[in-house]
Amino acid sequence: MKSLKCMIILACLVELSLSQILDAGTCNQNIPTVQNFNANRYLGRWYEQEKYPFIFELGGKCIYAQYGLLPNGEISVYNFNINKVTGLPNDIQGSAKIVGPGKLQVRFNNMPAFVGAANYWVLDTDYENYAVVYSCTDILGFVNGQVVWILTRERNPHPQYIERARHVIKSNGLSLRPLQRTIQTGCGSN
Repeated sequence: MKSLKCMIILACLVELSLSQILDAGTCNQNIPTVQNFNANRYLGRWYEQEKYPFIFELGGKCIYAQYGLLPNGEISVYNFNINKVTGLPNDIQGSAKIVGPGKLQVRFNNMPAFVGAANYWVLDTDYENYAVVYSCTDILGFVNGQVVWILTRERNPHPQYIERARHVIKSNGLSLRPLQRTIQTGCGSN
């Protein structure tokens, strides 16, 4: 019994460390997502421009995600970055399942479910220029961890798309303060 308690505490601590922006209470399930989300139009490459701090991307630059269609109808997920210190590439693969309008559940390969699964809510996108993605995880029922991403189709987008995405974040009651710019220079052909 004691080892079970230790495992539960360890799992909770891991969860806390993965979600860098913590807030009191449970996740807001009423944040509006894209109601007529078209997964086929969303496929392809998206470059990360800004995000809340996120442990899996610490020290990363040139971050992008590539989405494709799997034979079973799910979406393939490939995330890539270059470590700013070592210059070495990092990547991870997984899959996403649509669970509601603009709502996906992402699962990364070779990772335990409590670490490798996450909500992926598309708050807004025009499919051709920008997307705003939100993820929230309830932790112990009284605190939650949030991540927000601003993604664009171009590595160096027109500033209007970043501003449009920031407006979406703010209009959903989410803070702009934690946003950190992602370096997208010195990326080579990646």
